[in-house]
Amino acid sequence: MPFSAFWFTLRIGALLGLLQVAATLIVYACGLHGSPADLAAGHQFESIASFVSIMACLSLGLRSAQRVFRQDGRAFGFGVGARLALGVSSIGGLFTAAGQYAYVAFVHPAYSDHLRAALVAGAKLAPEQAEASAHQLDFATSALFRALSQGMSTLFFSLLIGCAYAFLFRDRPATPPVPV
Repeated sequence: MPFSAFWFTLRIGALLGLLQVAATLIVYACGLHGSPADLAAGHQFESIASFVSIMACLSLGLRSAQRVFRQDGRAFGFGVGARLALGVSSIGGLFTAAGQYAYVAFVHPAYSDHLRAALVAGAKLAPEQAEASAHQLDFATSALFRALSQGMSTLFFSLLIGCAYAFLFRDRPATPPVPV
């Protein structure tokens, strides 16, 4: 069966996004999004889990694509790997954004209130200052902002890591031995 970049990027990107949403749901199930005081620990676990899922999906995915290219007798250069990484990153970012939006909007609507309380407490805002910045706090704690920030960070970091893997996994031309 010939290699299909579309199905590859869709499959690996969806896996990447779903793993990141699963990490959020694990944090929720463990109660780390249950109060403003627990959010920092929950976000730390989510960040580590997201980084691990990005590295695993891209390294295993690009290695798999490299094997298929070699079996077909085609070269797996940096450009091919970078394009595949871009596709995986884009799809992963979309799945992550959709999952995070659904999480804040439907699964755990109280998350916004907990985040708002943590932001106000962390910034040591007086009640009148918090009231003056209510519009900004409303957006920063909304489902849309969570979706945008998580989706864009997935896109950015997975593209960065994917390009590094594309560079490492590229086929290098054979060099003749240097006479001594």
